[in-house]
Amino acid sequence: MGFSGGLDSTVLLDLMARHGRETGRAVSAVHVHHGLSPNADAWADSCAAFCAARGVPLTIERVRVDRDSAEGLEGAARAARYAVYARRDEPVVALAHHLDDQAETVLLQLLRGTGLKGVSAMPEMRALAGSGVRIYRPFLAFSRAALLEHAKAAGLGWIEDESNVSSVHDRNYLRSELAPLLDARFPAWREALARFSRHAASADALLEELALEDGPDAASTEADVGAEPMFIHRPLADARRANALRSFLDRNALPMPATARLEEMARQVYDARDDARVRIEHGGVTLVRHRNRVYIESRPWAGEPWRVPWRGEPEVELGGERGQVRFDAVVGKGIDAARAAQGAWHFGSRSGGERIRLAPGRPTRTLKNLLQEQRFSPWQRQHFPCLFHEGRLVWMSGIGIASEYACPEGARGLEPRWIVARGARAVLK
Repeated sequence: MGFSGGLDSTVLLDLMARHGRETGRAVSAVHVHHGLSPNADAWADSCAAFCAARGVPLTIERVRVDRDSAEGLEGAARAARYAVYARRDEPVVALAHHLDDQAETVLLQLLRGTGLKGVSAMPEMRALAGSGVRIYRPFLAFSRAALLEHAKAAGLGWIEDESNVSSVHDRNYLRSELAPLLDARFPAWREALARFSRHAASADALLEELALEDGPDAASTEADVGAEPMFIHRPLADARRANALRSFLDRNALPMPATARLEEMARQVYDARDDARVRIEHGGVTLVRHRNRVYIESRPWAGEPWRVPWRGEPEVELGGERGQVRFDAVVGKGIDAARAAQGAWHFGSRSGGERIRLAPGRPTRTLKNLLQEQRFSPWQRQHFPCLFHEGRLVWMSGIGIASEYACPEGARGLEPRWIVARGARAVLK
């Protein structure tokens, strides 16, 4: 579990350690040392002593937080923590977020004018993108007051972060200034906001289902789905067009435009003739309508050959403006992890003459013919990265995995995802 040493995580670790002793289940902890407080070393020592007293193995991970990050100091520290969690060997990392955290998150998102996805807030269990780790939050139904009462009754000691008394950060301001006023007038505001977030999550899931009906075409080929285009295949009302485009942007981790901008983008995408050349710059990438599909292009890079070795890392930078490839740990699909550990692997550009067989019993095809048949745009043919093993083509984004490298049923696999533009994180499989 993630252990900061504060009240919330102290209660969670104490309960998990007790449960582990009673059931014989192994419990371990990780403390992320951000180095932002002059007391950071003392906090790490306190966490180590607390874990040692309960027989819980503790790992202390030191991270460097970018104080000038566009995400702000809190956002940069959070990103550093979750990067540590994503590298853990344990399949589940428990965090001590509670009812107050949930309600505060929803309220802050509402004040920032977010959509349904933002106010859906934190789920109890979710997969951590780009890893085989799941985040588990067992305290979401319990208030901070309940955790404080338990800690006092159990005689627990915890760390008080001196930054929590400052109202400079929005969340601290809400806790110290706004929450007491809401408590006096609306004592059940936390439960109400948490309930609202669950309703918002349900509504967002329904809109996502509708967007998937309105975007991807059920008759599309496997390669089309792998490249994740958005299909323009039926007349839609303005609200449904905007919803389909919003979902497409979100699936590809692109920033969400303002309402007026989103509506104008949808108008250009949907109202254009099939032979029109529609190109919309957004979030560091370009949305391109090619026939009845919308694709994402990153900034073009020079066409000279390139080569980047892969040694099994979960994330590989391709260099230049080529983005990166991430590997999701999966079971029974993707590239056979056992094969990935053998021989020389590299990412690179097409050089011509590549051949691949996408399923047992099917013929080996030239990559050129597959790209032509599946109507890849000229940009896609030139820029989609390829993965090679000992010189043989194993995978190309949007095409698929060579059958002889496919993961057997029940075995451990690695599913590659191309992040087109590093800044925008547009994702193509």
